[in-house]
Amino acid sequence: MTQGIPTIEETATKIKTQGYWEIIIRPLKFEEKRLKTLKACSDLVLENKVRFRGWDYPHVNSKYGVASGESWVENVTDWDEHKEFWRMYQSGQFYNVFGCWEDWWGPVQIFWSEKKQTEPRYGLEFLSTLYSLTEIYEFASRLAEKHLFDEMLNISITLHGMRNRRIVTTEIRRSLFDIFLCRIENIALNKEVSVNELITSNNEMAIDATCYIFERFSWLEPPRRVLKEEQDKFLKGLY
Repeated sequence: MTQGIPTIEETATKIKTQGYWEIIIRPLKFEEKRLKTLKACSDLVLENKVRFRGWDYPHVNSKYGVASGESWVENVTDWDEHKEFWRMYQSGQFYNVFGCWEDWWGPVQIFWSEKKQTEPRYGLEFLSTLYSLTEIYEFASRLAEKHLFDEMLNISITLHGMRNRRIVTTEIRRSLFDIFLCRIENIALNKEVSVNELITSNNEMAIDATCYIFERFSWLEPPRRVLKEEQDKFLKGLY
């Protein structure tokens, strides 16, 4: 650690000891100086970050501030379960890695599962997954509204460290009678989308992505209606 400030390399090493999310949002066409200055990179993230709950996405750690690289700006967080870093490049590419909160929570009560509490690499929480994907697609949509992309862009989301993990819930009212277990290590979604479709349908895309992930846990008929209802509550601050 450099003078008390965690580096991306140090934080990435820690994050990758458990499960983690990896997100890349980028234009299809590479243009080295799509964003003319590093300040423009920083402003783009700060002005368009999503705050639907007590923790923003992407998180901007004001304690350490936004640091400059050769052609990017970056920010790093290592606090309790929040372990994350991101870079915004002048090319318009946004790169983000954050740890699965479930692996860093400590003993949090879960229901309808073989275990009574969370532990590292055991579970992927039902609503937390939906919430994170909703935030990711909303942030991508806000970037699109700022004309960062041309007509199309690429969104890549990969969940690492999923093998032998199962869907869990922290809500006793939500019944998960079956065991939904993942048998593959990484779950990857990689899709080219149009700017117009993203802006108008980002919430629906987040539900599609949630269902895609849950199907890789052998949940072959995820409850889209329930996901939509929970997403609507989340967007209204009623979660």
